[in-house]
Amino acid sequence: MIQSSFVTMMTGKHPYHHGIVNMKPLKIPNKLIPLPLYLQKTGYKTAAVDCNHRITGKYNPWFKRGYDTYLDPSEKKKTHLNLTAQEINQCAIPWIRKHRNEKNTFLFLHYWDPHFPYITEEEFTKWSEQNALPTNNHEEDIPMKVVSREPLYSFIKKYNGDKHSPQKIRQNYDGTVKQVDQAIGELVNTLKETNQYEDTLILLVSDHGESLGEHKIYFDHHGLYDQTLHVPFILSCPAKLPKKKRITEICQHEDIFPTICQLANVKSIPQLGKIDGKSMMSIIEGKQKKFRSFAVSCEANWQLKRSIRTKNWKLIQSLEQDVYGNPKWELYNLQQDPKETKNVVNNHPKIFASLKRTLLKWVQHNLSQYKLRDPLRIGIKVRLHRATVAEEEKVKKRLSELGY
Repeated sequence: MIQSSFVTMMTGKHPYHHGIVNMKPLKIPNKLIPLPLYLQKTGYKTAAVDCNHRITGKYNPWFKRGYDTYLDPSEKKKTHLNLTAQEINQCAIPWIRKHRNEKNTFLFLHYWDPHFPYITEEEFTKWSEQNALPTNNHEEDIPMKVVSREPLYSFIKKYNGDKHSPQKIRQNYDGTVKQVDQAIGELVNTLKETNQYEDTLILLVSDHGESLGEHKIYFDHHGLYDQTLHVPFILSCPAKLPKKKRITEICQHEDIFPTICQLANVKSIPQLGKIDGKSMMSIIEGKQKKFRSFAVSCEANWQLKRSIRTKNWKLIQSLEQDVYGNPKWELYNLQQDPKETKNVVNNHPKIFASLKRTLLKWVQHNLSQYKLRDPLRIGIKVRLHRATVAEEEKVKKRLSELGY
């Protein structure tokens, strides 16, 4: 989820440390020092073009902490969901040019385009139609209510109406990815034009992925499958980092904070407290071959789950009944089944037992270490209906026929 991921990125602390696990409008403790505030204290000029302060529906000043300049192009809009990459760049590029001679600057940009409702400009709508990936023919005209559940269906319908099939919405998603790609290219060109590119660290990362129908999840980011968990993460700094190097080791959002701090050559301060993340510079520079043996994730927005992922295996634990009909435990062989379509929990009892033991031990260790109750105890934010909208309509119709 957006809020949880950004708190993790900006503090270097796992959700099982900072306690933010969904989109409930919670007060984030001031003792959690975000990256921009830390950099500001060490002499950096900081800025953001962002709208995280309003993402839960209630104003949250924590996301503005540490910025000398905070610009939100969506501030006068009813919603931030239709904020475009072009609007972000209209604020960001002038700031980059204005501060071209500053020695130490930090700029955080938050692009919303590849997030429903996937609003594309005409150029990228045409591009997505021309470059559409082949799909199952039966999805060409299938109504959203056949595959979607409330209240997610009403959210999708608000922006989509009943006019677009899942296939068309997927095309729009592809268009928004291309749209952001072009916007990032414009930033890179600006850095080159102003002679800042060589020694500027560009860090591109997503707070979550997106399910486009996989696992019966349409146009949202719940479910601890790789469609949501496995996100792009790219670093570029020609003066300090090797070029065209791909690293396959597992890392997590909390590793971003210490990696930036090491590259920026800023030292830790006591107020930060314990950081869960680790700098990735050792594996980037080739000084270390292994990084993390596993990653633990959790969710509590539409579903209540946690998972453990290694390079080869994924184990998902559901802490309450799954609305999609999945069992309490799901085990996937990621090498043989990267799309996580076949639950093999009964086929590999030893692997299941080992991952389960590691997951539960990790959870208990963190709760004990940070003297916390399990943050998932707060429960989910919104409960999905067990039946799709079309299935509910059939039931209502039948009940009406019976006189109810």
